[in-house]
Amino acid sequence: MRQVGRHSGTNASLVTAVVVAGVVLVAGGGTLAMGSILKDDPGSATAGPTTSASVSTTASPTSASTPSSTTSASPSPSAPDPAAAVAEAKAACVAQVSAAEGIAAAAKNSATHWKAHTDAYLEKKAGQYTLAQTKAQYAASKAFGLADEKAMAATTKTFMATGAACSNAAKTAPKDAAITACATRLKALGAVRTTGTRVQDEWSAHLRMMDKKAHTDEGAYFTMWVRAVNYAQKSVPAYAAAAATVAKAPACA
Repeated sequence: MRQVGRHSGTNASLVTAVVVAGVVLVAGGGTLAMGSILKDDPGSATAGPTTSASVSTTASPTSASTPSSTTSASPSPSAPDPAAAVAEAKAACVAQVSAAEGIAAAAKNSATHWKAHTDAYLEKKAGQYTLAQTKAQYAASKAFGLADEKAMAATTKTFMATGAACSNAAKTAPKDAAITACATRLKALGAVRTTGTRVQDEWSAHLRMMDKKAHTDEGAYFTMWVRAVNYAQKSVPAYAAAAATVAKAPACA
């Protein structure tokens, strides 16, 4: 039994060695044997390994690689028209002056009503008005107070939106007579806007005073009222002088 076992091991070793030798022959130098085996394969005669080197690198010409001869050149931009630029600048300046005229119209109403309100007190103090007349004029002028505030606010907002239109127009066409006239008028209207706004500020402050009169000490109220009347004796004439200057300024159209 021991001999049988030993021979069995020897035989197994022999078989293993033969198999390994066959594998080595095929893997290392056994291409001849594998070639013999594949000779009868119809595809083996023409088929071969495909590599990147065997792929043709010659590309056929396409439309993408050839510039199109039908592409038209972009038209060059036209040169700016100086006359059109001046016309546009002038229109913007005229619009700005128009907006300033709106403030002047609103300021005129505010100054008229504020003057009437303060004059009622002065007339009563001078003995020219009765108490009934004074109260009637107070009420009549006060009725316009809210409308005056809204008009000044709205026209000022419109004017501010025009920016520096006339200033820009003067730079665009410094020798244009129409633009120069508009710029001159705008300067005069600027003084009306400044003085008119001061008048409106005083008028608005007194309107708030009257709203709180019932909750204000009578003596304190009277002191503030007299102070407001005195302020009006300066602000209203200043506005009137500015408005007179506008009347002498050149027209803008």
